[in-house]
Amino acid sequence: MTSGLLLEREGRASAGAAEPFAESLLGECLPALHGHRSFIGQGRRVARDGAGRSVCELAVAPRLLQVRMLDHAADAATALRAMGDEEWLAIFRGAARRILEGLDGPGGEDTSVLAAVAERASRTSGLPVTRLLRAWRSLAGNLAEIEEVLRSQAPGGRLDAFRTGASGATWRWLPAGRNAAIRIPGNFPTINVTWLQVLAARRPVVLAAPPEDPFTPLLLARALVAAGLPDGALSLIHGDGAVLWQKADQVIWPGDLPPELLARGAVVRSYHQGRSKVVLAPGSRPRELWPRLARMVVQGCGRLCTNASSLVVIGERDAAKRAGLELGVALAEFPALPLSHPNAIVPAFPLRERGEDVASRIRGAVARGASDLTESAGLGPLEVEHGGTLQLRPTVLLVEAEDPLFGAELPFPFVTVTWASAAEVPRLSRGSLIVGVIGEAPELVPGLLLEPSIDKLFSGDSFDHGYHPDEPHEGYLADFLFHKKTVLLDGVDAPAPGEAT
Repeated sequence: MTSGLLLEREGRASAGAAEPFAESLLGECLPALHGHRSFIGQGRRVARDGAGRSVCELAVAPRLLQVRMLDHAADAATALRAMGDEEWLAIFRGAARRILEGLDGPGGEDTSVLAAVAERASRTSGLPVTRLLRAWRSLAGNLAEIEEVLRSQAPGGRLDAFRTGASGATWRWLPAGRNAAIRIPGNFPTINVTWLQVLAARRPVVLAAPPEDPFTPLLLARALVAAGLPDGALSLIHGDGAVLWQKADQVIWPGDLPPELLARGAVVRSYHQGRSKVVLAPGSRPRELWPRLARMVVQGCGRLCTNASSLVVIGERDAAKRAGLELGVALAEFPALPLSHPNAIVPAFPLRERGEDVASRIRGAVARGASDLTESAGLGPLEVEHGGTLQLRPTVLLVEAEDPLFGAELPFPFVTVTWASAAEVPRLSRGSLIVGVIGEAPELVPGLLLEPSIDKLFSGDSFDHGYHPDEPHEGYLADFLFHKKTVLLDGVDAPAPGEAT
C-alpha cells in the first residue's frame, strides 16, 4: 500500500516537469526530487525565518523513496558514462545559461521569479538578498566553466578519462562507486559547487538539502534537468537522510564525521573544514592590507571555510592589539543592515537561539580577559535587531592563543587576533584549511608546508588567494570518486565506453 501511494504521488507530480525551471520554488511546499519527478507526500517540515515565521513547507522523502533514489542513481551511472563529452558539457552550459537568463532576463533586468525566490531564501538562510543573487551568478559561472575544472582533476588533463577511464601499463582509473550521497551545509550557496563537481565527474548524486537553504540546490537541479540532465542522475531530499548514509556507495559529508559514518571508513569523505588563519610577520606588507583582510573576514557573509578565522601576529600583545584595531576600523565599512538592503553583507541567524549562544560565547571570552576590539573602534553593540531577526555585527576579538575561541569558526564576520613567536606559528596553524603569510618570514615556510593538517599555503601578495574550483581544495574530489585498479585482460576485449561501471 505504501509503495502504491508513492508511485501515484510521483506520477501526479511529474506532470509539472515542463514548467519554467524556477517557478516551482515559489510553491507552498518545496518537493523532493526523484530524478525528473517531484514528490510531495504527507510528511512535511516547515522552513522558518529567524523570527520563527513560516516561509514554506519542505516535503519529507520516506525511507523507501530514498532507497529507490539510490537504486535509480546506480542504474543511471552507465548512461552518464556513455554520453559524449560535448553532449555532457552542453548540459552544464545550458543550465548556466538558464540561471543567468533568470537573473538578468533578455533585456538585462532582474526577473521577478528569481528575485522572489531570493527573498524567500534570504528569510530561511539569514543571508542578504543581493548576496544570494551574486552567489547564484557565481554558481552559473562554475557550471559554464566545468570543463576546466574537470581537466584539472583528470589524469593527464584528459576529459574523456571520466567517461572511459585513463590507463597505465597495468592499471585503469575507474569509478570507486556508482552513486554518491552528499549532505549540503546551509552556510552559503556557493558550497553547492562541491556536488556540481561530483555530478560533472559523471557520478549520479543524491542530495540532502539543508533546511536553511533548500532553494539553491533545487534551483540548480531544476536548471540542469531543463538543460537535459538524464533521469536518475540527480535526486534530492529535505531533512534526515539516514538511508542515504547507510546505503550509498560513497558519502560526502560537511564537517566532522559522526561516529556512524566514521565506521564506514574509506567510502566517506568529509569536506568544508575551515579554521583558516593569516600570519602577520614583520617586514613588507601588501598595499591596502587592512581592507583586504577585512574582505577575508566578511566574504560569503563570514560563513565560508575560506574566511580568515584568526590573525596570528608575530610579536608581543601590543602589536597584536594594534593590528586588531586596524582590522576593526576596516570592518566598520560593513555594518549590520537589513537583509533587503543592497549593501547588506552581515547575515542574520536562521535560529535566534544559535545567535544568542554565539553572543554568549563571545561575552564569556571577554569575561576571561579577551578584548572586543570592534567595540573599542566604536562599531556599536554586538547584537543588532532588524525585522525581528538577530544579527551580530563584525567582531575582532583579541585573545590568548590558548583561549577556546582561538581558531573558532562562527557563522558571521568574526576573527580572533593573537600574538606568538615565529617558532609557535606552525603549532598554532594546525588544522587550518588555509594559512596566508604576510611579511618577511621565510623560516616559517618549511614548517607550514610540511604540516599535513594544513591544506593550502599562500604568502606575500597572494595571502588572500582563497578558492578556485580547479585547484586542490581539501584535495581533489576526483581522488575520492575514482581509484586506480590493476587490470590485466589477456585475451579479453576491454569494455566499451560507458560499460566500465
